[in-house]
Amino acid sequence: MTYPYKFRLARKLRRVLGFGQVTHIKNIDKDFSSISQEVLDKYLRIEKKRFSNSNYIKENLEYTIITNRDVDRDDIPCLVLLHGLRDSSNDWLDRAKICENYLLLRLNNKIDPINIILIDSGYQGTSWYTNFYKNDSFRYEDYIMKELIPMFKGIFPKSKFGIAGFSMGGYGAFKLGLKHPDVFDVVGSFSGAISIIRMSVNRRVIRLFKFLYIPKFLFKSEDKLQFLNVFSSWGYEILKEDPYTLTKKLDINKFKDKYFYASVGENDVVSHLMLQQWTDTVGRMKKYKYNFIGYLCEDEVHTWEYVSRDLANFLVYFDEKIK
Repeated sequence: MTYPYKFRLARKLRRVLGFGQVTHIKNIDKDFSSISQEVLDKYLRIEKKRFSNSNYIKENLEYTIITNRDVDRDDIPCLVLLHGLRDSSNDWLDRAKICENYLLLRLNNKIDPINIILIDSGYQGTSWYTNFYKNDSFRYEDYIMKELIPMFKGIFPKSKFGIAGFSMGGYGAFKLGLKHPDVFDVVGSFSGAISIIRMSVNRRVIRLFKFLYIPKFLFKSEDKLQFLNVFSSWGYEILKEDPYTLTKKLDINKFKDKYFYASVGENDVVSHLMLQQWTDTVGRMKKYKYNFIGYLCEDEVHTWEYVSRDLANFLVYFDEKIK
């Protein structure tokens, strides 16, 4: 168990909340009564499609492109959104209310037009947006970065791109944003698994993690077994795909004009220690001088309802920084 003593976590939170980039906020439910189905149909075009014949995966996965019916411009920024573990891209529509959140801001002149792209992770929602360890049949990062993104850039050749996600999707967004700064200008995480070594070991042995081997027989959890199936049991292999580790190893000069958003619920400490992962990563981003903001969301836990309440904060940030 990471941070077995509550006072240690409290001490680290006090330090992180002292950063100028971090704010403790209270999000509230939005009133979407003005955004009827008629309004959605008037302003937005929602097109669901399926990608066939991938060179990197065996699935024909769905993706959704949301564009603005009333805007005749070819340089509108594009935001790619990644869902969480065992979820699907439809959760952004049905549970996070992405269209309602977006239109409420746009029609009140809080943000400019944005195109929104929703993609499915594959492998029944458990791909981790990652190339599986030593398995060329499941190369999900290559599918996204070598097939989907070039296709989207072909559709929107003058657009800047950002990426964000919830939970496993927050991990995917941070990892892809860090590994591909030439592609994404703004990166966002809603309670993302952005320090994935915490899902395996205690904080005190992180420095030794690269030497560790984690046998699968230690776990009965299907999700933890899948984690090792994707990343391998070797610590040094997991670290190659870990956002917390990447923030230290990468050249900060490549991120001078890139922007990161990370929020988390203050009660999101059960199961996968999302609060602790957040404190790890924002602390390291502060140390290495990344451009970022962090929100600690009062009373929130690991739900799509929290994402829906926090989306407006991110969309305003995205709109400001993508220009």
